[in-house]
Amino acid sequence: MATKKKQMLDELRKLDDTQLKAREMELRRNIYDLRVQRVNGALKDTSLFRKNRKEIARICTLSRQRSLPGRTS
Repeated sequence: MATKKKQMLDELRKLDDTQLKAREMELRRNIYDLRVQRVNGALKDTSLFRKNRKEIARICTLSRQRSLPGRTS
Protein backbone atom coordinates (compact mmCIF):
# COMPACT_ATOMS: atom_id res chain seq x y z
CA MET A 1 0.00 0.00 0.00
CA ALA A 2 2.81 2.41 0.80
CA THR A 3 4.29 2.00 -2.67
CA LYS A 4 1.01 3.07 -4.27
CA LYS A 5 1.02 6.28 -2.24
CA LYS A 6 4.66 6.90 -3.09
CA GLN A 7 3.94 6.43 -6.79
CA MET A 8 1.04 8.90 -6.59
CA LEU A 9 3.23 11.43 -4.79
CA ASP A 10 6.02 10.99 -7.36
CA GLU A 11 3.51 11.60 -10.16
CA LEU A 12 2.26 14.75 -8.45
CA ARG A 13 5.81 16.02 -7.99
CA LYS A 14 6.38 15.77 -11.75
CA LEU A 15 3.54 18.22 -12.42
CA ASP A 16 4.11 21.95 -12.53
CA ASP A 17 2.09 24.43 -10.47
CA THR A 18 -0.62 25.05 -13.07
CA GLN A 19 -1.13 21.33 -13.62
CA LEU A 20 -1.37 20.80 -9.86
CA LYS A 21 -4.00 23.51 -9.56
CA ALA A 22 -5.96 21.96 -12.44
CA ARG A 23 -5.80 18.53 -10.77
CA GLU A 24 -7.01 20.04 -7.50
CA MET A 25 -9.97 21.68 -9.26
CA GLU A 26 -10.78 18.38 -10.99
CA LEU A 27 -10.79 16.55 -7.64
CA ARG A 28 -12.99 19.21 -6.04
CA ARG A 29 -15.42 18.83 -8.94
CA ASN A 30 -15.38 15.06 -8.41
CA ILE A 31 -16.29 15.53 -4.76
CA TYR A 32 -19.18 17.77 -5.78
CA ASP A 33 -20.39 15.15 -8.25
CA LEU A 34 -20.13 12.46 -5.57
CA ARG A 35 -22.30 14.57 -3.26
CA VAL A 36 -24.93 14.87 -5.97
CA GLN A 37 -24.82 11.11 -6.54
CA ARG A 38 -25.19 10.49 -2.80
CA VAL A 39 -28.28 12.69 -2.62
CA ASN A 40 -29.80 10.95 -5.63
CA GLY A 41 -29.03 7.52 -4.18
CA ALA A 42 -26.74 6.52 -7.06
CA LEU A 43 -23.46 6.47 -5.12
CA LYS A 44 -21.95 2.99 -4.79
CA ASP A 45 -18.45 3.61 -3.41
CA THR A 46 -18.38 6.08 -0.52
CA SER A 47 -14.62 5.66 -0.06
CA LEU A 48 -14.10 7.94 -3.07
CA PHE A 49 -14.82 10.95 -0.85
CA ARG A 50 -11.88 10.14 1.38
CA LYS A 51 -9.54 9.25 -1.49
CA ASN A 52 -10.26 12.54 -3.27
CA ARG A 53 -9.84 14.59 -0.08
CA LYS A 54 -6.51 12.92 0.68
CA GLU A 55 -5.20 13.61 -2.80
CA ILE A 56 -6.28 17.25 -2.48
CA ALA A 57 -4.36 17.42 0.81
CA ARG A 58 -1.27 15.97 -0.88
CA ILE A 59 -1.51 18.58 -3.63
CA CYS A 60 -1.94 21.42 -1.11
CA THR A 61 1.05 20.17 0.89
CA LEU A 62 3.19 19.94 -2.21
CA SER A 63 2.16 23.43 -3.32
CA ARG A 64 2.99 24.81 0.11
CA GLN A 65 6.40 23.14 0.12
CA ARG A 66 7.16 24.66 -3.27
CA SER A 67 6.18 28.13 -2.10
CA LEU A 68 8.47 28.13 0.94
CA PRO A 69 11.78 29.98 0.65
CA GLY A 70 14.91 27.85 0.67
CA ARG A 71 13.36 25.08 -1.35
CA THR A 72 16.18 22.85 -2.62
CA SER A 73 14.45 20.99 -5.44
